[in-house]
Amino acid sequence: MTLQNEAQPAHDTLHVGHTGVVVSQLLDEDWTPTADPSSNAFTEAIDGVLHLTADLARRLIGAHQAAAALIIEGDWTSMRKYFSLSPRYAAWYDYRTPAVGFGIHADVVKQNVPIRLTQAELERHPDWCGFGTQAGRHPPMRGWLAVPLLGQYGRNYGLLQLSDKYDEQDFTEEDETQLTRLAQLTAKTLDAIHRMHSK
Repeated sequence: MTLQNEAQPAHDTLHVGHTGVVVSQLLDEDWTPTADPSSNAFTEAIDGVLHLTADLARRLIGAHQAAAALIIEGDWTSMRKYFSLSPRYAAWYDYRTPAVGFGIHADVVKQNVPIRLTQAELERHPDWCGFGTQAGRHPPMRGWLAVPLLGQYGRNYGLLQLSDKYDEQDFTEEDETQLTRLAQLTAKTLDAIHRMHSK
């Protein structure tokens, strides 16, 4: 698919785009560590926080693609993915296939460390698997920045990721710092929601 060649918007006008949620599995007792996993209030709170986080990440750094993935205790079968795409990726607004926990995405969750790569570095990475069975359907990427969502006691909630920075630029160390700070704030919020709904 051909990407749109729209002018790059200024960072203070990043109010356009598309957000959505991909659910790989219905929520059940295996999905959440809370005492009441069927709580609608809990799942709505989680969805709201991570949906907003994905959109904020894209606007904060200035990128065409952002996604937040919720992966409890490394279980990718119950993963929930929240995404934000700029109009450049309008052709993929309805793309809903979830990640499956293989390749470089899994490295961020397993190792609990950020990964920042140019497109060339990404394609040379030993754990880069392309798009697997989604090749030709997955939105194209240009560079990648991903950070873990680490809560209290090192609890890993998943990851926050960006691709295709504005102005055809590569992600910087400062971008990584800013995204890590947003991930930390998000994880603290998830901790608070978890405690509140565990009472």
